[in-house]
Amino acid sequence: MTKLKRTLRMIDGLALIVGIMIGSGIFRTPGLVAGLLGRPGLTFVAWTLGGGVGLLGALIFAELATRHPQAGGKYVYAREAFGRRCAFVIGWIEALATYCVAIAAIAVVSGEYIARLSHSGAAGARLIGVGCIAFLTALNLLGVATGRWFQNLATAAKVVALVGVVGVALFSGSGAGWHGALPGAPTGLALGSALAVAFQSVIWTSYGYPDAAKIAEEVRDPDRVLPRIFLIGIVGVTALYLLLNAAFLHVLPLDRMAASTLVAGDAATLIFGPRAGAAVTALALLAVLASLNGNLFVTPRVLFGLARDGLGPRALVKVNAGGTPWPAMLLVGVVSAALAATGTFESLLSLAVVFILLTDGFMVLVLFRLRSRTPHAAFTVPGYPVVPLIFLATYALVLIGTALRQPGVTAAALGTLAAAYALGRAITPPQLPREPAG
Repeated sequence: MTKLKRTLRMIDGLALIVGIMIGSGIFRTPGLVAGLLGRPGLTFVAWTLGGGVGLLGALIFAELATRHPQAGGKYVYAREAFGRRCAFVIGWIEALATYCVAIAAIAVVSGEYIARLSHSGAAGARLIGVGCIAFLTALNLLGVATGRWFQNLATAAKVVALVGVVGVALFSGSGAGWHGALPGAPTGLALGSALAVAFQSVIWTSYGYPDAAKIAEEVRDPDRVLPRIFLIGIVGVTALYLLLNAAFLHVLPLDRMAASTLVAGDAATLIFGPRAGAAVTALALLAVLASLNGNLFVTPRVLFGLARDGLGPRALVKVNAGGTPWPAMLLVGVVSAALAATGTFESLLSLAVVFILLTDGFMVLVLFRLRSRTPHAAFTVPGYPVVPLIFLATYALVLIGTALRQPGVTAAALGTLAAAYALGRAITPPQLPREPAG
């Protein structure tokens, strides 16, 4: 079996994408952003701009996905635009670098929250995170229906609960976080690099919408449904994030928000006491597990597509009776678990975001190439070419700021990309035999 079944409805796609987007980020990163920028106004501006950039990206990926609704996402578009070698680099970087690093980072946060709830200390958080990866990998090996059921239920529960958090916080808070600034808040040129690094967290938290592309082969009526999944997902999640950040600033003083690794939990503790904080920690854990499950669901589809096109070991093309590409699922689980056992959230997040900046920025060039060949598609980006150019320029500025502030992380990502290119050039011929789109 070398094709995936079209079994996913729009509600399944939305649950998957929203579930991936609302994960560790919105619980873990508001404090990082506040601490880096040091001013409440700038903090809120960063989240607003992040949502706007995410919308531009969603428009770009909606066109790419409807042009080529096949399993694999970015690598498929790179293949169609620039050929086999480019597809090899993008696909393997996407699967084993960007997303396995992201899965590992999310798993580390899962471990932190479980440790917080069980009062077991942070020392074992990484091992708990590895256990979460193992459990959810096993769950998805049972089949698409099992993973989809868990995702739909968890996503619905956490969206309802987060809306409740917003309502309670806005009603009970006093506006404590909207005033003043942190000591040593960056100014001048330092503000630019601080904003670039803070934007890493915003991009991370707003990210996930491109993952709809990875399941394009399994979505019913992709020309109509895929653009809706992209756009409804990013707009809805961005609106929720803005409300949550406003709620956090309404309850917590800025210095306390900046020091927090679970802002929603600390806000609830301040309003209702320790038991409420524990309840929100449990909610955060549910959100993170749904995000972890969603990433584990979509990432093996990239490896499956690579193997089917002859750009990876043929064993990765196997699909079990439940519709899961099981060898690819196992490989993603093992690599992610190894990364989770050795990394911290902050270092893993920075590395994953640099990979995202590089590969997603390249997708703009892919879009230009595909448009030059075939101008018409089921969905086209409005405002072309201005919209993709703004997206590309924003990512380029964030990448430059990141390189200035975190040269080691940037060098590691570029080195990995160069190694993948050298390997792809050595083992892959330039032409790719085509399979009909599914």
